[in-house]
Amino acid sequence: MEKEQPFDETYPMKDGYKRFDAQNTAFSLKQRRTGGKAFSYMNEKGEKMKSDMPGFSLLDYAFKEAAETYTGHGTDTGYYSWSPLGVTSKPDDIPRWEESPEKASKVVKKAAKFYGAVNAGFCMMDKRWIYSNTSDGKPIVFEDVEQGYITDEKVVIPNSHKYVIALTVPMEFIENSYAPTNIEVTSNMGYSRMHVLAGTVAEFIRGLGWNAIPCGNDISLSVPTAIQAGLGHLGRMGRLITWEKGPLVRICKVYTDLPLAPSPPAPKGIIEFCDVCMKCAKYCPSQSIPYGPRTWESEHDSVSNNNGTYKWYTNEESCFDYCHEVGTGCSICFRCCDFTHERGISHEIVKWFIRNVPQLNRFFVWTDELLGYGKISDAKTYWDEPYKPS
Repeated sequence: MEKEQPFDETYPMKDGYKRFDAQNTAFSLKQRRTGGKAFSYMNEKGEKMKSDMPGFSLLDYAFKEAAETYTGHGTDTGYYSWSPLGVTSKPDDIPRWEESPEKASKVVKKAAKFYGAVNAGFCMMDKRWIYSNTSDGKPIVFEDVEQGYITDEKVVIPNSHKYVIALTVPMEFIENSYAPTNIEVTSNMGYSRMHVLAGTVAEFIRGLGWNAIPCGNDISLSVPTAIQAGLGHLGRMGRLITWEKGPLVRICKVYTDLPLAPSPPAPKGIIEFCDVCMKCAKYCPSQSIPYGPRTWESEHDSVSNNNGTYKWYTNEESCFDYCHEVGTGCSICFRCCDFTHERGISHEIVKWFIRNVPQLNRFFVWTDELLGYGKISDAKTYWDEPYKPS
């Protein structure tokens, strides 16, 4: 029988763990060190176009860049607005929608999937995952107010917004198989989708008469929130691994005062598989992913790693440096992951064994490598093939 595993067992924490400062993410550090040009490699794309490298043509760059066409990026911008967008409205003489937390979770999950989510999970707010400061240095605090607000001095989250909706958006298997070329457009498209999805779910909740704060990576750590919401587990590569699509998802969240029933934990088996599979570490071009067991502290002297969690600590700065070097965002670890497969009955059978018979994990690691899964696709042929959803 498949077994659930409590959060404290899959993501153990040391006492005294401190909230992470968003100023210390690899992205924020790079911005400060380069004078606000975290993605200055885009200035070099003309040279790459002239080199005739497959996957780096003008056509390929346009394909990737256009996928990230969305309004706003940071906190309280565009679809991530903390205020109602004015799309839905509840008449003043109509009471707000009230049902049991179980019914509310069922309704929100169905709506979220219609809006484009791969999955939706629910948990109570865990303040450990809320950043201590935003990327521009504003402290994030909690107050007894009805709606969240932002001033020049602080970002305020209402204590009443204790329910969290964690949402995953899809990244396509086929396009991801071209990583690290520009045809790996799934990362960019994922950011656009999570932006629209979080904002749409938040507006749906506001239309029911409740308050909601949508966000992407700007307010809180996404991976532990998604684990608590039952969407998957932490993989060796430092990213969320789901049973539906492996690592091929992006995560967004909505904080709300609408009472929601917590989701059960995801079935165990992912961490146990990552223990014996080191494929992402083997193929990481910057060697930013560790080979050994999980640890309580990072071996890298970097503020981008927040010690105190029992996990695999990737070198986020060297990872981001390689993303800058290659100029596309990389995603090779996503492509190589043994959980990254097109849907099919054979792979569903393998996942059943991973969940229930972990003694066979090494065999499945060996067969995945033997069969050549995770290899890069030929960028020279992409535009000659018809589109296939994946």
